Amino acid sequence: MYYDCIKTDLSAAILVGRSTRMGRDKALLVFNRQTFIEHLIRELSGCREVFITSVIKTEYPDYGLKTVPDEIPDFGPVEGIRQALRHAETENVFICAYDMPFVRREMIEYLAEFVCVDEDAWVFRDEERVHPMCGIYSRRVLPAAQQMIAEDRHRLMELLSRVRTKYVDISAGGFGMEVLSNINTPEEYAELREKEEFR
Repeated sequence: MYYDCIKTDLSAAILVGRSTRMGRDKALLVFNRQTFIEHLIRELSGCREVFITSVIKTEYPDYGLKTVPDEIPDFGPVEGIRQALRHAETENVFICAYDMPFVRREMIEYLAEFVCVDEDAWVFRDEERVHPMCGIYSRRVLPAAQQMIAEDRHRLMELLSRVRTKYVDISAGGFGMEVLSNINTPEEYAELREKEEFR
């Protein structure tokens, strides 16, 4: 079982947003004959649990996943991460956005190797930027997230600056930058479909 390959006990939370720029639910977009959410469920299935946190009241009954709604609508991913940490069965939670069709289980295994008590979050970065929506967060992040919400501060990068964060270079693990790509617009989705692999 793939779970045995992960060196730390992880839950996994898929953060679902409003898909405003796409104009339809990005979780249900199809790439390589599966929806984005089906792909993520498969790649995250080795974690102890996989569940959804969502800014909207939505369910995905076909996939049998627990869905945790944001308590503060439209606050942003800080609230999604707060809910994920509150409801997870484990101390550490792998967080990813629902519009990342290239996330791979090997990435999670690699990132999990860095988990230790000396830090609170472990987040991928590439040559261009940090990717806070693809990382592992411990429950130790929860007080900082709650404080930011109390202060009405929304920026996810600020959350990372308030806790002990380790930034992990994606290329050092042998992965290309494309694995951290997310799809936001119909134009980006059209470009993605051009790369589709038909077998």
